[in-house]
Amino acid sequence: MNLKDQQLVADAFEGALDEAGFQKLQERLREEPALLAHYRDQVLLHHALCEEFEGHHMIDDPVPRVAAKQWQIYTLLGIAFLLLGSAGWGVKLLFPPAEVPGGKATGADVAGSRSGSPAGEEDSESVNLKTSVLLEDRFDTGAPLAGRRPATGASFWRLEKGVPELKGGHLEGRGFEAYFSLPPESLSPSRPVLLATIETVAAPSFHTAGWAGFSLYQDGYEICFFGDSYGPEESWSLDVKRRLLPLMPSPLLPGPRTMTLRYDRRDGTIEVHEGRDPGEHPIVRSKILPGMTFDQIRIGASDEAILALSKISVRAVQAAPAR
Repeated sequence: MNLKDQQLVADAFEGALDEAGFQKLQERLREEPALLAHYRDQVLLHHALCEEFEGHHMIDDPVPRVAAKQWQIYTLLGIAFLLLGSAGWGVKLLFPPAEVPGGKATGADVAGSRSGSPAGEEDSESVNLKTSVLLEDRFDTGAPLAGRRPATGASFWRLEKGVPELKGGHLEGRGFEAYFSLPPESLSPSRPVLLATIETVAAPSFHTAGWAGFSLYQDGYEICFFGDSYGPEESWSLDVKRRLLPLMPSPLLPGPRTMTLRYDRRDGTIEVHEGRDPGEHPIVRSKILPGMTFDQIRIGASDEAILALSKISVRAVQAAPAR
């Protein structure tokens, strides 16, 4: 291990690498056991540091806005939690639904870690819970995406790349990116759970080496993505940005489906579920910072991929009471 490689790993944990640098690091970690071993050593160190931050952000206290480098550092600290329990993370992270990497949940990534609430008790959003619909749009009729105002939502679609089309009762596009602004403080202590649902239809190139799907943003940073991530795997997945690799379900879950991203601001749990209403068994689960609110979303696809979308909704949901 030379000094240059040690500095490369240090830069990763300090948030000093750009996207190209992260992709190059991913490739090298897959191919170089010595670099992988050094990175794991740094994960253990950061895990110890993470324990110092535990509990600093309480439910009713907002997480302060941080500078770009600080945000990358804290996100990478969250990465350390999950990688500690991963047995096969050197190539890709695969684990059965409702499990954390390594099989048994630990204090680093605990399913159902909300105080007094077993896993899944707060996942059902169908029992008369107070809901604020932040966005709802059906793409069977209406104006083109650029400047389009949805049926529900205080903003409009901002098309920044490509020309997706409304056809056959859905929106379909290759190589496009469109953004929608969410209202300030879209999540709150009274409605701490965000549900983002996309209903997709068959597209000739949904699963490609590129990407196609949905992202959450805050302060100009892409926090997480779900859909078809970069890579050859033909499956829905969750990509927590500044992680090394997307999280894939086992077995893989391909094809057009209705999928929902669930984020709980109280403990930072983020999950992907099949269907509109989350149940007890997410296909993948991870952690990001608690206390986030999110200020915009993105839908889109890379140049080699196609996203075909019939409906999208984003909801802020009151949490079920602890039982």
